[in-house]
Amino acid sequence: MPLRLLCLHGWGTNIKILQSQLSGLISNLSMDNTATFHLLEGDFDSDPGPGIEGIHDPPYYSYHTFPRPLSAPPSHCDDDEVLDAYDRLYEVLATEGPFDGLLGFSHGGTLAAGFLINHAKQYPGEEPPVRCAIFINSLPPFRMDSEGYCAKEGKVKGEIVLEDDLAGYINIPTVSIAGAKDPLFEYSRALYELCERGRSAWVVHSRGHDVPIDKKNVAGMAMAIRKLAVQVALNW
Repeated sequence: MPLRLLCLHGWGTNIKILQSQLSGLISNLSMDNTATFHLLEGDFDSDPGPGIEGIHDPPYYSYHTFPRPLSAPPSHCDDDEVLDAYDRLYEVLATEGPFDGLLGFSHGGTLAAGFLINHAKQYPGEEPPVRCAIFINSLPPFRMDSEGYCAKEGKVKGEIVLEDDLAGYINIPTVSIAGAKDPLFEYSRALYELCERGRSAWVVHSRGHDVPIDKKNVAGMAMAIRKLAVQVALNW
């Protein structure tokens, strides 16, 4: 049976854009029925994400206001939005599943990581809501000051602060994928470091903050996901 993946797009995009970004992986992993991809669109209107405006048509969405503002203490409204996004994931997993795993690109991967961490904290001792996760160019849960990310320049202009108490909660097989030229590379590495050793894979592609579609990079990512599928089959 193929891995059934619930896929989450990046900030300021949509599922049509995500389908285009994942086209290389979808084509490769469909050849031997390794995985199927089910895309969930955000429900917050958003400005276009990095590199999106002028290339992909609107509308643009996110799963909650993003990036989350750096404030002390965090705003109650901001926390409610994220918790609502987690509740939506629970609902989709229950009504449209079962799903074996979550796949998230950028903002979508951060949401997936936060969801898994929050579940482990809220329901200690219970089974995780999915059996595996794939994080592509994703950060751990974080906050950013008002300068934020400059989409046109493709660089971080503000301060990124990772949230506290994140380690020790992602205890399922994972694949973390990062771009060697991504200005956020160190944060993708930080998310990988939060995943359980021995059940996590680290893949670096040659591009930036995107999902490669060239054969060489796709082959490397697909190989790791095929190994993930075997892990899931053997461990569950």
